[in-house]
This record gives sequence, structure tokens and C-alpha cells, in this order.
Amino acid sequence: MIKTHRFRLYPTKSQEQILDTTLNVCRITYNALLGEFNNWDSISQYELQSLIPNLKICDKLYTRVYSKLLQHENSKIFRSLKSLAKLKKKGYKIGQLRFKGKNWFKSFTYNQTGFELIHIGKRCDTLRLSKIGDLKIRCHRKIQGNIKQVAVKRESSGKWYASLIEELPNNIKKIDSSLVTEDKVVGIDLGVKDVVYDSDNRNTPNPKHLQFQAIKLAKIQRIFSRKNKGSNNKEKYRILLARQHEYVANIRDDFIHKLSHYYVDNYDVISFEDMDISGLVKDNNLAKEILDASWGKLRCYTFYKAESAGKMCVFVETKGTTYTCHNCKEYVHKKLCDRIHKCLSCGIKIPRDYNSSMEIKYRALMEIGMGRAESTPVEMEALSFRGQLPSEKQEAMPFRAW
Repeated sequence: MIKTHRFRLYPTKSQEQILDTTLNVCRITYNALLGEFNNWDSISQYELQSLIPNLKICDKLYTRVYSKLLQHENSKIFRSLKSLAKLKKKGYKIGQLRFKGKNWFKSFTYNQTGFELIHIGKRCDTLRLSKIGDLKIRCHRKIQGNIKQVAVKRESSGKWYASLIEELPNNIKKIDSSLVTEDKVVGIDLGVKDVVYDSDNRNTPNPKHLQFQAIKLAKIQRIFSRKNKGSNNKEKYRILLARQHEYVANIRDDFIHKLSHYYVDNYDVISFEDMDISGLVKDNNLAKEILDASWGKLRCYTFYKAESAGKMCVFVETKGTTYTCHNCKEYVHKKLCDRIHKCLSCGIKIPRDYNSSMEIKYRALMEIGMGRAESTPVEMEALSFRGQLPSEKQEAMPFRAW
């Protein structure tokens, strides 16, 4: 089992200069290797990596950096090429790998060796990096396994962070779906007004982090755009703007972490709609609100926390959850402005998001094999809900559950 922990580094001014130099040398190495790759019709990863010693002979600047960092830049090129090849098979238009400018290269990686985490029992521990030195690091979590890799990154705000990848024994006991009770299963409907509306009739209003910080962001952005290009004031306000955006991202992450932690602690099976969020925000007047609500991040955080706790996170088909009555499975058309679900067939009247979450929970129960055994013939017929939906051409997303 692999876990990644992100901790902040507190380098001195001299150490920060060394980090900047290391980052720049890695960028130059990446560009040099990419240039060599483009000059050859066919070259393997091993053959391209064998050119790195020649770079060190031509320029002593390369010797100031740990050799593993330069080798990792070579492997980064071939990993990117594999990713582009996969996208091409899926029908996407792809181009060539680009050379990295100064502000487009932000991280370097120690793989396997060249690092050591030293616990000194104080507020900040020590991260020893080869050819850089001992850096202060704030470890707010204990590292229990073996550290396999350390990635150092400089954010746009000028802060430095280290991502420590640890390897843990895979001894997590996964919950048996046959032992799960229905009250430990929850369906979650994601929305803009309420970020979460679950099947236990609890709703979490959207805090709208970006909206409350928009005035301050606009003010800093306006001042930044008026500064002369290349001036110290321009750089000063660039950092100020980056730190304000980082603040918004941090409070949003804090909210999502707490929300996902609550559901993983209180339920054994958490179910979401398996919707394409990136496709949903295209040409949508609610795109800004959807992205600010962080639906994808909430699903991602909940999934990995449930996996670490041995619980289940189920993604069900999204088609029809809004229009299907969870009680009688009849189709009830609703506009976006209709916030109450009124079913003429069974007479139920509840909030539309609550109805959707109940339908999501029902589909999750069917997916894990906990469907109602005493279902009537009408209910059994309602399971084939595709026939009751509008004839919208939408490909159903596959179920995903572990």
C-alpha cells in the first residue's frame, strides 16, 4: 500500500538558492534530453539516459545536482510519451512534448536514494537531501512505513513543499458486503446550493469559498495587471496574488477533508453518481459554481479514505437519478428551478435532492447485492429504468466498486 504525505519545507535563504539552482539544472537537463530525443528517429530510454554523463563532462553545472534527479528527468519524458500514446488511442488530438520555460518547471524528485528523514522531537524535523543539505520540514503526521520517494516542489507563492511517498504493508481488512446493514449505506447527491444532500436527509450548504474571496482577488489582480512587466512590484504582487489563490484552495481542501472524513467514519458504504464532471462544466452557466463546489475532489478524497479504512465507495449510473421517484420508480419530470419532488403516482413530496440521494442509495444497494427480496412485480419492472427515461443520447457510465 502506497501513501503520499505533503509537508512544508522551511529552507534558509542560502538553501533556497541551492533549491532554485537544482530546479533550474533539472529543467535544463529535461530540455537537453528532449532535444536529443527529437533529433533521433528511434531511441530507447536507456540510450537516452546514457547521454547524461556526457552532459556532466561538457558543463560542470550538472555535477552540482544528485545524479538520480537527472535520471528521473529522463524517465519523466518517457512516462509523458506513454500518456500521450494512451490519449491518442482514445481518439484525442495530441501534439509533441514541449520544452520547459523557467516558470513552467516546478519540481524535482529523489527516487529510492539520496534522502533521509530525521526525527528530532521538535516542531520541525529534518529532511536531508543529497547535495542540498538538511532542510527543516514540518511533519504533522508520523511516517510509519518505508519512504520510497521524495518530490520537492516550489509553488507559485514561493513556498516549498516535499511529498513523501511511503510504502505500508497491505493488511487492511476490507468490509464484507454481505455483513453491511442498510443503515450503514448512504447515498450522496452532489449539488450547487447544497454541496452534499445525503439519503439520511442531511444537507451541507455550499460555503462558496471563491465567491467570498472574489472581491479581494479582483483587487489584487487589478493592481498586478497595472504594474510594469519585469519590475519588482510586478513580482511582489504576483506572489501576493498566488498566495491569495493558495489560501482559497487551502480552505476549500480543509472543508472537503472534513466532509469526506465524516462520511467514511460513520458509514460502511458511500455511494456517488458516476458523472463526467469535466463534460458537465462545458458550455454550462453554472460551471464556476460547480468547480468551486469541488465535486470531483470530494469523490476522490472519500474514495481513498474509504479504501484506507477498508470500506466501500460505490459509483452508480447517473442517468435518471433526478427524475426517478425512489419510492415507486415512476418518471417525474422536473426543471432545474423545481426544488421539490412531487410524485403523482405515490403522492410523495420531498426535496428533489433528497429523492436523488435515496435513488442513489437504492442503486448502490442493488450493486452490492442488497436489493429488496420482497420486491413487488411493479418494483421489479422499475429496475429497468432506462425505458422510463427521456430519449436523451447519453452513454451510461460503467459501475465502479471494489
